[in-house]
Amino acid sequence: MKFRTLIIFSIFIVVAIVASLFVYLYRNQTNRLLGLYQAKITTCGNILSESDCYARDFCEGIYQPSCPTCDDAIFTSCQRVPAKAAAAIVTNRQLCQNTGGVWSRTNLGNFCLCDQAGMNKIFDSESGCVSR
Repeated sequence: MKFRTLIIFSIFIVVAIVASLFVYLYRNQTNRLLGLYQAKITTCGNILSESDCYARDFCEGIYQPSCPTCDDAIFTSCQRVPAKAAAAIVTNRQLCQNTGGVWSRTNLGNFCLCDQAGMNKIFDSESGCVSR
């Protein structure tokens, strides 16, 4: 009886190790696939929060003045970014971060802050943070 229990327990441990190894090795692909699935099923128009809207690369906020004579801009809704623009945003963000910049998304748009990469650095969409 003890020998059978030992074999079953050993099989359980081996299966747990293999499953953990699979999760560890394929987590990046899994995260990418989950992101693509989330982008496919998410309707940006249903998002009511500005922070939730900007948390997704495939959505952008729509702003309007709070009153007809006001100069301020408030978040009113969220909309889907065209696929080509979303791909450009992702590419630029990765290039910015890989060259030492900090990517920022605000109601003014998407941009790279190259101050932390060094003095007199600006963002170039082909080279990243480069000297002026």
